[in-house]
Amino acid sequence: MVELLRHEVRFGELSFGPLMHNATWFDLLIEATEELSYELGYTVEEIVAAGGVPYAPVAIHAELAEYPRYEDTVVVDAEPVSVGDNHVQFRYRFGRASDGATFGTATMVQATITPEGAAESVSEELRRELESLASDDGEPVEIAARSPGGDGPRLERDVVFRTPHIEAAGLGYFEDYARELSICLEEFLAERGRSMGSLTDGTYPFVPVGWDCTLERSIRFEDEIGVVGRVLDADERSVEIAYELRRPATDDVCIRADLTYGCFDGEGARVAFPREALAAVGAD
Repeated sequence: MVELLRHEVRFGELSFGPLMHNATWFDLLIEATEELSYELGYTVEEIVAAGGVPYAPVAIHAELAEYPRYEDTVVVDAEPVSVGDNHVQFRYRFGRASDGATFGTATMVQATITPEGAAESVSEELRRELESLASDDGEPVEIAARSPGGDGPRLERDVVFRTPHIEAAGLGYFEDYARELSICLEEFLAERGRSMGSLTDGTYPFVPVGWDCTLERSIRFEDEIGVVGRVLDADERSVEIAYELRRPATDDVCIRADLTYGCFDGEGARVAFPREALAAVGAD
């Protein structure tokens, strides 16, 4: 793996406790991708200048065992796992600089989108660069997100993607999708009479520990988006919720996201969900 990034957790990245907010993982992935573009000699800046969308995430699978805290420095490593005709699957590792421990991993399928809206073919030169960075033990991962079906409790939220949500290519920013899912869940809890703050008493529930997301259509500036979720399962170890970000004007599904949530203590380690938190999502 190639080390791409060392990121010291900052005050503004903390959530409602001592842990880094989950949306920051998505920002770190984009920062790492930008650094990777320099390693590959096909930079984000030149793709954007030509009117394209660089290394756009198409699908992502992640598993997290532990969360960074204020004093931690997160090291992001990456390597290509497979190279297709017009996309690449990368594996990213999040480590702690102080002791080398692994916070978690993410596997992401990425494609560069041309100004005409098509996925750009991987050139032979870029393919050679990618293959030179790959290890022999990499296996591609199939990524699919479950739909918010069934009879579990339903979550809903509407949002318009304004300038704070938008990145240089004029599309919704990766990190803000995660933020909107967090807000959707917190509003749902509040509607059921238990705010996130009221459920926090030395432990921190509803922290994502795994997700499968597929990004199927672009979200653009001033798009009106409906977020719909459904609680699929819940027990003291984890809560599973599937979401869709939909564009009501065209009835398109833009993003499917299947999240598993855990509960953490103040040191960043997994603990059981309190009964009050499980009751808030309809668990017995």
